[in-house]
Amino acid sequence: MIDPSMKKCPGSAFFKQPTPDIVKCDKCGADTEIWSDESSGKCPACKAVVTRLTFQSCVDWCKQAKECLGEEKYAQYLKMKASLKPNKPKR
Repeated sequence: MIDPSMKKCPGSAFFKQPTPDIVKCDKCGADTEIWSDESSGKCPACKAVVTRLTFQSCVDWCKQAKECLGEEKYAQYLKMKASLKPNKPKR
């Protein structure tokens, strides 16, 4: 059983209580809103699909992640994570 204090894990808050992030469109540079539980959004200017870069979260490594998020949110996270574009090193 998960420790009750883990129900308030700050690492999973971004997914349990989504917040908007602003990501620049690769095509036109416009600010595009993508919620923290989504992998992509539509650019308001050019209508291109804007995909966020990959990121690390405790959900990726925590043994309690599935129980912490719940089955549905955990499955949604895995699906979202699989559709993210990889970070490319800056040169």
